[in-house]
Amino acid sequence: MIVLVGIIYAALALLRLIRFDLSAFDAGIFDNVLWRLGNGYNDVTAITGSHHFSDHMSLLILLAVPLYAVVPGLGLPVLIIAQAASVALVGVAVWLLADHLGLDEERRRAALMVTLIGAGAYNAALIDIHEVGLALGPLALTAVLAIREQSIRSYWIWPVLAAAARIDIAVSVLIVGLLVRGEHPRHGRIAIMVGAITATAFGLWLVLNPWEGTSFSFHFAHLGIDSVAELPGAALADPAAALRPLLDPTMWGTIVIWLAGFMLLPPLRAARWLLPALPTLIIPVLGSWQQADKPHLHYWHVLLPMLAIATAVGLARSPELKNRAFYLAVAAVAVTWILMPLFKPSFSNDIGDERATVAYLQGRPAASVAAFRTLVPHITTRPVVMQLPTPFACPTMPIAAFVGPDAPPELVAFPGAVLDRPVSAADEAVVTALNNWYEPVAVFGRMQVWELTAQVPAAAYSITCGANPSANS
Repeated sequence: MIVLVGIIYAALALLRLIRFDLSAFDAGIFDNVLWRLGNGYNDVTAITGSHHFSDHMSLLILLAVPLYAVVPGLGLPVLIIAQAASVALVGVAVWLLADHLGLDEERRRAALMVTLIGAGAYNAALIDIHEVGLALGPLALTAVLAIREQSIRSYWIWPVLAAAARIDIAVSVLIVGLLVRGEHPRHGRIAIMVGAITATAFGLWLVLNPWEGTSFSFHFAHLGIDSVAELPGAALADPAAALRPLLDPTMWGTIVIWLAGFMLLPPLRAARWLLPALPTLIIPVLGSWQQADKPHLHYWHVLLPMLAIATAVGLARSPELKNRAFYLAVAAVAVTWILMPLFKPSFSNDIGDERATVAYLQGRPAASVAAFRTLVPHITTRPVVMQLPTPFACPTMPIAAFVGPDAPPELVAFPGAVLDRPVSAADEAVVTALNNWYEPVAVFGRMQVWELTAQVPAAAYSITCGANPSANS
């Protein structure tokens, strides 16, 4: 059953790729960065305008670089399948834990149901690509195999894989080690050591390669900071401002949805297992970017393994739920599907125009291309790829300190309807640039491709963007 769910999620995620439903953030970014690293470039991506791994350092995802060097076209599909497999591994971990705890068949299936069939797991497996999604299975197995006292020789791999994902997950591994050390000291020491060493290594990387504001500054824009190093001082200087995001009702609603999706009472009875999720949840809980508060986004996916473990332990402590666990699980799954936005992830694109446009762009080996957001993940195997409206206006996403590439894009793919009726200042900036310096070379239904024909003034594509849209130039 777990394997079947994993295959279904992988197939649906690949269908999103085929139907041009993935976004430039994050699928396009990771695909372009890994291709650049595999082909002798650095990790600067024009989608964000900065060093990607000054903000998202991950040893785990770097394992894909050799694949991008040899068969780049397989890179994104392999990452998509790996993420679905990681989510399925959370189900494996829960089943093993339920067996270890001696849960009866009904409670065992209830724990598996809320873990794998709810909208939380669906979103974690399907919504683009992220290091957090790739780490979910290893993080769950780090905790569960320690509780089951797995052979030390085979235990190492799971905390190493999880901690390698990124710094906050490494801290989560450290917390798991602290939680299990009392009952399982050898496994606890391994998790503590792996988490601490990896988190320290990531921390040193970030100190030596300062954050360039691709996400952190706008997550904490209410504190007026430009780097992670400024966060402690800003929080101490104005504690009221630092805690203001705690008043956000959307964020609390998301927490309630996730708890309700795991039957509410069981995970609360084993709430200590939610502690390893806190390092990642700092961003949506204490950050001020409201988009991060939405329950289907990757910021919340770390709750999947920890709530799953807490639910299994909580069910073992709730004998009164023995005869009601299945019905509670059905209700919990229904809650997540009703309250999490069903249009994310979507399968809604009309792919004919996009497919023809991408085929044309792939046949023109331009080193620099700018395109509409859903096209970007399909044209990233080149040195420079941008998501419009950059490089002619500030990005639609709040990226601080964006600086465009050294030269304007040779090709631009944009919907003709937007050219006829710009709906924003950013659209108008793109339309102006195309009319001034480009000429149309191909039309595919609603999509148009424009080619550079004139020298573009540097001021038109060297853009600095701040966290406050009114300050953008």
